[in-house]
Amino acid sequence: MKKIITIMLLVLLTGCATGTYTSKDGDNSNLSHDTLLCKSLARSKHPGYICKNPLMCTMEEVNIVLNDLTQYQAVFQNCMLRKGYKYQ
Repeated sequence: MKKIITIMLLVLLTGCATGTYTSKDGDNSNLSHDTLLCKSLARSKHPGYICKNPLMCTMEEVNIVLNDLTQYQAVFQNCMLRKGYKYQ
């Protein structure tokens, strides 16, 4: 069980990485707006899974949670790249 919790924490902390998006053309005036738009798009497609027992997820639920987090991040990054940003 400790391994599962450790993996989940690592995945969550990876989402808090300090990298930033910058526009390829150098104009970051819409960065805040585009970030919110892409987060909204990603959240609408992958709203997040809440385990049946909030104190402990089953193994199947852990897989669902990790997959949902990964898919959310993929949709967000794809949206930002399509809008002309690069991740640094």
